[in-house]
Amino acid sequence: MKHKSYFLLFVASAALLCVSISSVFAKAPATAKIVFTSSRDNNREIYIMNPDGSGQVRLTHHRADDTFPTWSPTGEQILFASDRDRFPISRDLYLMDPDGKNVRRVFGKSKDRSSAVWSPDGKQIAYRRREPSGSFIYIATIDGKNEEKIAFGSSPAWSPDGKEIAFLTGWPERMRITILNVKTRKQRVFFPKPVRPSWMTSPAWSPSGNKIVFTWLHQAPLKEFVDTETIYIINRDGTELQQITSDKAPTETSPVWSPQGDTLLYDKADKNNRLQIFKIALGSDVSEQLTDTFIPKVFGDFFQANSSGDWFDPAFALPVAPRPQLSTTQWGEIKTK
Repeated sequence: MKHKSYFLLFVASAALLCVSISSVFAKAPATAKIVFTSSRDNNREIYIMNPDGSGQVRLTHHRADDTFPTWSPTGEQILFASDRDRFPISRDLYLMDPDGKNVRRVFGKSKDRSSAVWSPDGKQIAYRRREPSGSFIYIATIDGKNEEKIAFGSSPAWSPDGKEIAFLTGWPERMRITILNVKTRKQRVFFPKPVRPSWMTSPAWSPSGNKIVFTWLHQAPLKEFVDTETIYIINRDGTELQQITSDKAPTETSPVWSPQGDTLLYDKADKNNRLQIFKIALGSDVSEQLTDTFIPKVFGDFFQANSSGDWFDPAFALPVAPRPQLSTTQWGEIKTK
């Protein structure tokens, strides 16, 4: 009986070791890949594809709603939100390997968490957590053991130098981008100033850290101009606001930078009024459609067929085994070169 107990302990230990090893040896993609969400089976799942839209492969296979995927700085993990717990929490954060295997929860205790982003060094994440009193920005270590509330808002975006987090505040028609100093926790309203009728989504720092992209709708009354939401870029110091796409086009949302910083991914409604993923090179007025998923009109006149997630390129990635002496600030500088 004693030998049997030792054997069972050995088997359990070996199983845990295999799980640990599979995580350690998860390989980043060897070529550039875009991770995104698609509803092509009337259930949102995580997919990857090449930057030209080819090679679309499904990663998650679960009846739950899997959304908001984002690459780790090394490309070895994908962080995403899912409602796999179903009750009583609507969704929480999960990690998986780039091939969709080894799915595991970030936190031991479920809360309503989503819209997560990585810190530049890959050691922390920032995310939105919904509570009875509203939506808040939290940061936590990637092992889920240390969680801290830092601001009221949503849609966090961590700057490449690791010093600031941009996020949205001011619902529902006074939205603005606020920037928080990670070290001091001080906040400042970044844009627009003064606040005007405004609806915004998805602020994101450029890889160099000198610009922020976002979508903006600012014609009153907002509900009569909802189709004019479009993409803007502004300098880090708040100067040189630039409209990237025409507000005469269908609704555009969720912009994402390419690792080189010269191209944007974004969502735009197609001829069937379904969101598809497009990309546009900065300085160009011609966009390229990457997805063309047909979704039956079972959810009304507007439905998310595909949604841009994150763009990874091993040529611009954090080294797989970063040196302890390589600070977040140093990495932000290296990444832009």
